[in-house]
Amino acid sequence: MAHPDNRAKWPSAQLLARATFVEDAGPVRFVNTEAAARYLALDPHSLECYRSLDTGPAFYKFGRYVRYAVADLDAWAESCRRTPAASQEAPRLRSIDLHSSEAI
Repeated sequence: MAHPDNRAKWPSAQLLARATFVEDAGPVRFVNTEAAARYLALDPHSLECYRSLDTGPAFYKFGRYVRYAVADLDAWAESCRRTPAASQEAPRLRSIDLHSSEAI
């Protein structure tokens, strides 16, 4: 039986309502680690580890607060994209003769 996903959907309706405009600053550009992790479908701890290894998305420090720009999250996710090498011909499979001397 499938368990319902009890986590809140992101971005929430409240966040979207607030994100439309913040005074004259325009759309909200920054999210905290937890929201960034949800956006990337990662654990917050994973982002913290990436930060300490300088391998994750670009981030900002505002005093003690770490924030991520949504554009930077999108750019980092795109940089992580991998496509398999396209081969023109599928590799050939060798049949194994269990009675031959080459069988192990």
